[in-house]
This record gives sequence, C-alpha cells and structure tokens, in this order.
Amino acid sequence: MLISVFLFSCEKYQIDDPALEVTADKTTVKVGESVTFKFEGSPQMLSFYSGELLKDYNYVTNSRALKNCYLSFSSATVAAIRQLNQLSVLVSADFDGKYAIDNIKAATWVDITRRFTLATSTTVTPSTEVDIMDLAVTGKPLYLAFRYITRPQTEFLAANDWNITAVLLKSKFDDAEVTLMDYGSGSNFSVFSYGNKQAGRSLVNTTTIQFKGNATAEIKEEYTEDWGISRAIYINPNDLGKDKATALKLFREAKKESYTYTYSKAGTYTATFVAETNNVYGNKKVVKQIEITVTN
Repeated sequence: MLISVFLFSCEKYQIDDPALEVTADKTTVKVGESVTFKFEGSPQMLSFYSGELLKDYNYVTNSRALKNCYLSFSSATVAAIRQLNQLSVLVSADFDGKYAIDNIKAATWVDITRRFTLATSTTVTPSTEVDIMDLAVTGKPLYLAFRYITRPQTEFLAANDWNITAVLLKSKFDDAEVTLMDYGSGSNFSVFSYGNKQAGRSLVNTTTIQFKGNATAEIKEEYTEDWGISRAIYINPNDLGKDKATALKLFREAKKESYTYTYSKAGTYTATFVAETNNVYGNKKVVKQIEITVTN
C-alpha cells in the first residue's frame, strides 16, 4: 500500500512535456507572401520567434552587442556661401547632460565636421553615412551637437542660414539594421544660444534644426553661438537586449490551430515555436523550428 501511495504521489506532481508539432504550408516564399504554420497538440502556452532581427530565438539568452554606430543627416544653406565655416558637427563623451550654455561650452567636443559632406547651396544634401563608434567611451553616453557660429557680419560677411534634417543614428548587423536615434518629432534635440542672440532665429521644429544669424542692425556685429544638442546616446557599452517573442497562446486560452506570418525582407530565417507547460511544480519547454527561405 505504501508503495502504491508513493507511486501515485510521484505521478501527481509530475510535469509532462508540452505536446507540439509544427508544419508549414510552404518553406519558400516571396517577400510579402504569407506562410501559414499549423499546430498539432495544445500546450498551455505557445510563443513564436520569426528569426528576424530582434525576433531571433538564438538571442533569447544572448544580447546583440553594438559594433558600429552610423551617423547621417541632411543639410541645406543659402544659394551662395558668404560667411565661412559657420556650421560644425561635434561629439562629446564628457558633457554632463545639464542643458545650459555654460555646461555645454565647458564640455570637451570633438570636431568631426570633415567626415561629412555639407550643403553648398539651397539643395538639400545628404551628409554621407559615417561610423562614429571610435568616439564611444566605455560607460559614458555620447552627445551629438551641431554648432553654428556667427561672427561680426560686416567684417566676415552676412550669416548663412542652415537647416539640418533627417538626423539618423543606426547600428548595422549582418542580417539587418536598427535605429538608435532619429530626428523624430524634434524631441531628440534642443537649441541653446551664447551671446546676444535675436529670439526666434535659431530653433528646432518637427522636422528641422534651423540656424540663422542676427538680422537686426544693432546686434548683427555681435559674436554668437547656437548649439543644437542631442539627447544622450548610449553606445558603449550597449546592446539591444534579449530578442522578444510573439505570444500566440497564453495560459487558459483556446487551442491555437494555426498562425500566419509575412516576412518583409529576403533571407533565410529560422521560425521557432516554443511550447510551455508551467505550474507550481516547475516548467517544461519544447522547441520546434522550421527554416523559411524568403526571396525577392
């Protein structure tokens, strides 16, 4: 009798492996063509990793470390450049993050203007794409700045208007790329001025960092600086965190019969389905994978 009770107790607290088999209606599809996965078995929980960037089961426990950081932007100025060398592109790793002109000027800024192509006319000009990973300092964020200097306009000629748009920072991987910062609504940048600066001349809006020199006669001869400063950009150390699954079935939800997915880029992907049984006595998982080839 004691043996029977012991065996019954073991069986009572045993967790069975979740039951799952997965098939695909096709394993080669074109970009934009859907693939339907069909399921046999009814696990308590079911999740899906498409195999795309940030959705790859191989990175559930391993993070993707950033190995590069590409900066690009577009610029436009006046039809004919008058005052020279007004616009600079700068990066700092020791700015203290206090957005006041004294703190900005106290930081160490590395001038990287020569790495980029700047506009020479009113035509909007892409900057070229440049990796600035070499400027990252371990444990510190980077700050990006566009600095606009206006010198006395009689001696150095009239100030040029400058517009900066499409500011983008991204990291590239073998299979895709991810955006670290884009201009967005303008909330990623703020403008601060040094000197006797006419209000409303330099500013940020929803699409543009705008720089203009003083226009009124009584202050056109004054030296001024305008700084368009980014938010903190965390590059080194930095990673994209663990890749995330799409939940297909949660505990107590109805059985999932199938799931349809569409890939947007060509490549070879490992579609991964993770079935789970989970209760107070433990957790068990079963992983099923199918390779999907996506062509143009």
